[in-house]
Amino acid sequence: MSSVLNFKYVNLYVAILFVSLISCKNEGKESKQTLASVVSIENKRNVVEVTTNIMDFEIPTQLQSGWTTFKYNNKSGETHFFIFEKMPKGITIENYKNELVPPFKAAFTYLNENKIEEAMKEFEKIPSWWKDVKLGGGVGLIAPRSSAETTVYLKPGTYVMECYVRMPNGMPHAFYGMLKEIVVSEVANENKEPKSDFDIHLSSKKGINFLDSIKAGEYQMAVTFEDQKLYETLLGHDINLVKLDDMKLLDSLGTWIDASNIKAFKTPVPKGLTFLGGVEDLEAGETGYFKAKLEKGNYVLISEIPKALERNMYKVFKVY
Repeated sequence: MSSVLNFKYVNLYVAILFVSLISCKNEGKESKQTLASVVSIENKRNVVEVTTNIMDFEIPTQLQSGWTTFKYNNKSGETHFFIFEKMPKGITIENYKNELVPPFKAAFTYLNENKIEEAMKEFEKIPSWWKDVKLGGGVGLIAPRSSAETTVYLKPGTYVMECYVRMPNGMPHAFYGMLKEIVVSEVANENKEPKSDFDIHLSSKKGINFLDSIKAGEYQMAVTFEDQKLYETLLGHDINLVKLDDMKLLDSLGTWIDASNIKAFKTPVPKGLTFLGGVEDLEAGETGYFKAKLEKGNYVLISEIPKALERNMYKVFKVY
């Protein structure tokens, strides 16, 4: 893709992004959970358990603000992730479902049929509050039947969490129930910022800065977002850890992770790529943490952005 996009294609990328960030109503009844059930004690650490069984999120609906560790247990047969979207004051998941979902779902259907003009008309119905939504991190892409752990700083407010990886039919997982509201209170927890074993620096100008090789082991990685920007999808950059069975799969990874391509970001993930978590979009100057259990082999740190390889938003490293 050239660095200068014509207006039509910019609109197409905008369309794909916005549809990716919405969902239809989850048919299941919301469990009534309180702050008393927010965390489990795991090795004397406060950990919020998040579980996906098929196309769902099991997580407490109320959390305290502050540093929060999420252990994401993906028990399903699909690759998933979750991202937190911080809603403007006064906006709840009901606004999200009733005002955002209908035009986005209709537009996505049109996009899959290559009816661009019809899709653009649907996006004209987007509510004005959408431009004020902020992104607050989350757990990066994770392979089926595995788990990952990420720590971010939660600010008070109302969040919507979702997964917008796409089904084979091109429709986001969010349409099938992977959408939930989380309320973060003004009451702060007592958790301290984690300490890291290794630091990763992420910048739209410099790319991803990390070591060329590392010894096998389990580590806590700090990811510092030196800057942040909106790409063609109107999303920022993040970090995803991927194990490659063969280095020849790097191009396949770059193609698959490009959510600006209506045909990409679908499950199943290409064979030979195993996603191991990471840190979803944070704002400039913020830091998130994730745990990495590394065995011998070839790995890549990569951002879920358009043309990640061309933009140097990836880092290959070897574990010995």
